[in-house]
Amino acid sequence: MTLPRHHTPFLRSTLFVVALLCLCSCTQDTYDKGEGDYSQMTAELADAHVDAHKYIDYVDTDEGQHLVLSEPVTASFIAKADTTYRVSFYYKMAGEKAQPITLGNVLVVTPKAIKDMKTDPVRLESMWIGKSAKYLNMGVYLMTGTTQSSSLKQILGCRRDTLMHNADGTTTLRLTFYHDQGGVPQYYSQRAYFSIPLTGVAADSIWLSVNTYDGLITRKFRK
Repeated sequence: MTLPRHHTPFLRSTLFVVALLCLCSCTQDTYDKGEGDYSQMTAELADAHVDAHKYIDYVDTDEGQHLVLSEPVTASFIAKADTTYRVSFYYKMAGEKAQPITLGNVLVVTPKAIKDMKTDPVRLESMWIGKSAKYLNMGVYLMTGTTQSSSLKQILGCRRDTLMHNADGTTTLRLTFYHDQGGVPQYYSQRAYFSIPLTGVAADSIWLSVNTYDGLITRKFRK
């Protein structure tokens, strides 16, 4: 799936607290814009390998591509060496290698049991599973706005609900998107992406429910 061109991705967490004043800061790094070559640009979600010097040298995309970068790059959100980060990766091909254009970090949410559930509405943009079937991805618009209070925060997460045993012998894992508006003003919308890891999920299909301004939306995916 090709991603929309402008977004603000988020850091890793199970329940992710979004500080209002930091919502758009230090989450995306831009490199060579391509001097007008946007028709050749591709956008994907990917797992980025970070080397011992905190530089990304290759990425494995959700569409199953292993892309070696034309030159290693780093980003403001990379804090650890010798690890993997979940990223949005905008690039164009330079021969057999990928030339980075824009790189952003993406929130990875592992479903958990959540006692005090919040389902404040969001605007749902998309849900999908890539060819690699490693993640269930979701794009939403959060309503936000400026305020003088630094204590107002939004919280994002994912609740693991039930594992259903179907009549045909298959199983379905039901999940619900967690969102606490946290008193943040709702003046304008801000796009956000997150990924739910599917490795280790022992189910044949997944239902993900999201409360939106147009009502509850539930979509079913086969692994």
